[in-house]
Amino acid sequence: RSLSKAALRPPPARARARPSKPLPRNSTGCRNSATSSMRRLLLVAHVACGSAFMSKPRSAASVALRAAKARAKRKGFGGAAPPPAPTAGPRARWAEGPPDAALEARLDALEDSSIVDVLNPAVLDGLEDVREKLRAGEVVILRDAFRPDFAEACYRELASRHAPWSANEDYFEDGYGYRHLNVYDRALWSRRLNATFAVFDHAETKAWVSALAERDCGGACTGAPSKYRAGDHSLPHTDWVGQRTVAYVWHLSKAWRPEWGGALYWAQNDHDEATYPASFNQLCLFSVTTTSAHFVTTVSPRAERLRLTFNGWWQSSWWPRDESHPVWKSTSVSGARG
Repeated sequence: RSLSKAALRPPPARARARPSKPLPRNSTGCRNSATSSMRRLLLVAHVACGSAFMSKPRSAASVALRAAKARAKRKGFGGAAPPPAPTAGPRARWAEGPPDAALEARLDALEDSSIVDVLNPAVLDGLEDVREKLRAGEVVILRDAFRPDFAEACYRELASRHAPWSANEDYFEDGYGYRHLNVYDRALWSRRLNATFAVFDHAETKAWVSALAERDCGGACTGAPSKYRAGDHSLPHTDWVGQRTVAYVWHLSKAWRPEWGGALYWAQNDHDEATYPASFNQLCLFSVTTTSAHFVTTVSPRAERLRLTFNGWWQSSWWPRDESHPVWKSTSVSGARG
């Protein structure tokens, strides 16, 4: 009977807790960052090769582009990728390197040369070991592979400040991805660079590599210059695409230090024998199979130079053809993958 007005007042309603805002989902429906899965993949590759650095964080536009491409649902370890989108507007041709009359004369003498004509004679003396490794599915590393004037001429072209490089970056659902610069359009190449490719594409070169590897290399040869800057990389892949039979990677990085990354990691070898640092005028060869897994370790932000290569594939001349199955007809394979 003597209850106060305060006691008769109904208790205040308990404030309802506001639900926390859910984390945004990425393209796969997960609530983690759109970059976390790729960073884990990169970390695995970095740890495998002993690298202690990570690539620089990517912009929001780069992350969105990668997520959109992941939704394309490309399948198959080593499946083909579409060619890179053409750059809008006209692009300048490759500016020739500084003139050198003596060098030009030596290059003119090598016109219509095969790879045997420009290889270091010391390499030709040790072909038995090369033959055994290629046929066994191992990687072949040839130091000081080509004649110095031939290597110097190609280096000058790749090191030119006026080269029309274009950035290429893509990631696939099978775990493969890459980030580096290339010039795939041969119409933009300089005369020297086209002469370099002509050596790898020569009919006698294809016959020589075919006999060396016991693989059919008589089909179309592909090749292009590549440049890796800080943070650039290539995740594990096999190169098993289209009609590729033998791969080549010609290193043209001068004064490159192993701690800068950019090494070829050959996954078939034990870890202590799997890393092959970049080195000027070093040629890497291997037969392309379903087990030729390898990757390029990330280039360190501390790298003081550019990782330069001229690389490509010799391919089989055989294509499955059946007029009743047009999808089997011969098609070109882009050099963007691998």
